[in-house]
Amino acid sequence: MIVGVALTPLVNRRWDKRTLMVVLTALNGLAMALFFVIPPDRIGWMHAVNIVGTLLAGPTPALVWAMYADTADYGEWKFGRRTTGLVFSAALFAQKMGLTIGGTLAGWILALSGFVANAAQTDGALTGIRVLFALAPAAFALCNAIALSFYPLSDATMRDIERDLQARRDVPVEPEAVPAASAV
Repeated sequence: MIVGVALTPLVNRRWDKRTLMVVLTALNGLAMALFFVIPPDRIGWMHAVNIVGTLLAGPTPALVWAMYADTADYGEWKFGRRTTGLVFSAALFAQKMGLTIGGTLAGWILALSGFVANAAQTDGALTGIRVLFALAPAAFALCNAIALSFYPLSDATMRDIERDLQARRDVPVEPEAVPAASAV
């Protein structure tokens, strides 16, 4: 993951943030799905797929937070109001809700599959664990990649927006007329 994060500037120079997010998220989803078909005795394959998947996921946190900042810039450009705090707090709220819902779903999937703590697991429970570990996150990743493909703010669009915002900020604003102080 650290190597993937370190590679973020390099890959972002070559590809647009949105394109990178779509491709990296889809490929990471594919890597997660592979865990479902890797036989349990193929530990080496599991390590290799995990390394590749984690490397692919490395740049995504930096990219998504940069995309949040782009959204705040777009809001200022479009509506004339800077809402950076609202954008970032909404993102954090969504993450916390996702963790809450994900944790709840994990418990439900385990219960539905027949999982029993501290016991030998049935074939159904083992399949449930594999679905929970591989297919469910892969499905969410692929849905995320599809949703990201509709994100309209390309790097080129953001460069234009940033230039326009900078031009707006460079225009001196006339101070409002200050009424004369009243005599006491």
